[in-house]
Amino acid sequence: MRESIGTQTIFKAVLIFTFLFSGFIAVAITYNKAFKLKNETINILEKYEGVNKQSLTIINNYLNQNGYSTKNPCDTTEYGVADLKNPTYEKSNPNSRYYYCLSSEVKNNQIFYGIKLFSRFNLPIIGDLFYFRVTGETKGIKLYDNKQRLENN
Repeated sequence: MRESIGTQTIFKAVLIFTFLFSGFIAVAITYNKAFKLKNETINILEKYEGVNKQSLTIINNYLNQNGYSTKNPCDTTEYGVADLKNPTYEKSNPNSRYYYCLSSEVKNNQIFYGIKLFSRFNLPIIGDLFYFRVTGETKGIKLYDNKQRLENN
């Protein structure tokens, strides 16, 4: 009888360890995908020298092609993209949800753009467990005119 109780306990411990390890791997893969998306959007912003119709179109197409569909609210100081089919952004509203958020800051005649993407971890039966955000900032881009500022578009 002692042997069967010991085997049952070991079997439960192995099952728990397997579920925890699988969950950790799933979270790591989800987080890695979010960082990959964020890094590519930053590269696009740097390549096209800021937020403009061309860069927004490319970012939106890239996110669409990679199955990005998570929406969350942006901070009130940011600008949000509410539609991946339309290359426009708007001043964020706390009651609205956006695919990604943009911000800008000017320092020493250079503009730095910030981007915030959202990701979620969900399980098929349980559903969404939690959301997390991934943020990044471009390198300094030479400020040619005020049209590069987000608030002037």
